Amino acid sequence: MNAIISRGDKTAHVQLPVGRKQLSGALSYLGANHTSDYDLKYNEENKDGLKVSLECFGVVENAIAKALPVGFRFHTLNESLTLMGNLPYQNRREVENTIKVDGLESYEQFNKMLVDAYPQSVTTKYYCPLTVQVHGRDSYGDIDEDGYEEDAEFAARHEDLIRQKLLEYNASDEVNMAEYFHGNHGVSEKLRSADWDFERRNGELYGCITVQTAGPLTEDEEQDLKEWISGQNSDGLGEGFEQQEIYFDGTRYGGFMYVSLWNSGDDYYIDNQDEFEDRLMSDGMTMGGM
Repeated sequence: MNAIISRGDKTAHVQLPVGRKQLSGALSYLGANHTSDYDLKYNEENKDGLKVSLECFGVVENAIAKALPVGFRFHTLNESLTLMGNLPYQNRREVENTIKVDGLESYEQFNKMLVDAYPQSVTTKYYCPLTVQVHGRDSYGDIDEDGYEEDAEFAARHEDLIRQKLLEYNASDEVNMAEYFHGNHGVSEKLRSADWDFERRNGELYGCITVQTAGPLTEDEEQDLKEWISGQNSDGLGEGFEQQEIYFDGTRYGGFMYVSLWNSGDDYYIDNQDEFEDRLMSDGMTMGGM
């Protein structure tokens, strides 16, 4: 389904569902830089002179369009189509087949079908160790190029600074990290979001990736997801973040650190919650026995 957004003699075509950046580009082309998706209405001109019509392909899309009243909010339609696109394949096919056979009486009916078809969301945390490289300055103000490695307790003492730097690093990219997943089809169908952060446990700081999926993952699916997280930590989001200087004494003329979510050692891991709890318990027992 395509949305045709018009203003005067100009038109812009966007495929639905559409992301915020793509929509902003279309509105900018139309000279409506201050208009949001909340302001757009179906088959009704808004205060900025913008009007949205739909180009539909097939029985299902036409049925959805016919169920929308004039003036229906574009934002709500876009959210519903995003929800439909995120349904697992079999669930989505069942919704489409029902629409083909029975049609649609209203948008409310369509929305209820989507809600009923959506699997229960499952939230899982994945943990990884951090590598911290610290660089100081000598009495002349020169940077110690070699630096030295600090531990997870040091990182925990500067948790707020590290988290703030990650937030700043990600601020310019509003894309859900789950959109970068390519691989196991089962994971692609279920993965809803993946958020990188940090979590303090037993006085130490760890990388913490919170993942939402539509239903639980199989063992093979989780293994593929872990490999993707590890890849992001080494060559994706984590690679960019580990190049960010984090000044931990409040001045650019003092010490700073680089924090990495990955290392090449044999002891590197991506643990789910249960595995991580077992690891902490095992480490605690080992230390207690020393």
